[in-house]
Amino acid sequence: MATDLQFLLLGPVTARRDGVPIALGPPQRRALLALLLLARAQAVPVAVIRERLWPAGAPATAIDAIQVHVHHLRRWLRESTPVGVPVLELAGYPGHSREQASYALHVGPEAVDALVFQRRADRGRELEDQRDYKGALEMCIAAQSWWRGEPLADLEPTPYVCAVRRGLVDLCQDVRIRAARVRMRTGAFADAVIDLQRLNLEHPGSDGIVVLLSTALFLAGSHRPALELLDEELKRWEQQYARVPEKLLRQRELVFSGRLAEEW
Repeated sequence: MATDLQFLLLGPVTARRDGVPIALGPPQRRALLALLLLARAQAVPVAVIRERLWPAGAPATAIDAIQVHVHHLRRWLRESTPVGVPVLELAGYPGHSREQASYALHVGPEAVDALVFQRRADRGRELEDQRDYKGALEMCIAAQSWWRGEPLADLEPTPYVCAVRRGLVDLCQDVRIRAARVRMRTGAFADAVIDLQRLNLEHPGSDGIVVLLSTALFLAGSHRPALELLDEELKRWEQQYARVPEKLLRQRELVFSGRLAEEW
């Protein structure tokens, strides 16, 4: 039996069935599809769709173009669904005007990679708050397994697309930091150091990452590297911004005095 359609937004916007990619049409149609998928089956008014697809000013034919894209998406859903398998519903809801009409795409809970990623990330946060560190780590790893690269990578960088990308990239960074933190809670300090060193290279200037990395180094027994890391970061802040974050100063004091383990 054929599996459900899978929609991939973490990377280029694609779809596949049984692992086989399916052509989705031109970029604007893919942008509309992504918009409807990210709405989580909530109806999106045509006026909102128009604003997000044409942020610099929509042409007079924008609503007609949206309806054409909807028509093709519906046909694509029918044609890409094998006989005997329910077709996913792209529902339309009329309004008092064409602008007030809306559309909603109803898909299964596991059909959109970005939404699965978000749910796994949220669950990892909940488990960490409950001090279920083993479960939190498993959920963080499960979330990261869905990541393929820059979200909506093949779409025009409209304000809406950029906001979605930024939110998902920030969430991915948060998941990676959480994974390192719960590794530390389970005593896997060396593994946490490796993860945090990579994050520190990718996101220089994040004092939160530096504090966590210096903690992991200290708890792994690398006291001098932890102190050197903090000294280097404090020097950079002083040179670039003529100030230093209080959290970095306190962290250095804890590392230098050897009291960091007590605080952790």
